[in-house]
Amino acid sequence: MAAVQPTKNKVKKNAPVHSKGINEIYMDNKQPFNQQLERAWRILQEGNLDHILIHGIGPAMQRVINLALQLKLRGNGMYDVSAETKTIYLHDDLTPIDNPNSDVVTSQTRKNSAICVKVFRKIDNIKMGKI
Repeated sequence: MAAVQPTKNKVKKNAPVHSKGINEIYMDNKQPFNQQLERAWRILQEGNLDHILIHGIGPAMQRVINLALQLKLRGNGMYDVSAETKTIYLHDDLTPIDNPNSDVVTSQTRKNSAICVKVFRKIDNIKMGKI
């Protein structure tokens, strides 16, 4: 009986599918942290929004938490944070290396950790007229 050899595949990791609202920021490890911090601060200050949502998956989760805490610190007590963690499913495409001309593409699903931090204005600041 002949042994079946496993097929070698090239893995193409697809970006997660998400909708982007005016008050949502998706973090990654590619952009400089200070640039992301200034962008988030500008959205909070100029956008007349009462909150922003900062999303991150995998290794970017630490940056999301750091960014939210930096915004809270910069706001001098005007902002608070609320975090929610979850598991998301990512879909990857697998193409065979042995036959690159093949149109057969299979996919696999994998799990990854994700976080969403809401940075919002404190209600007592709104009532006191600080905003």
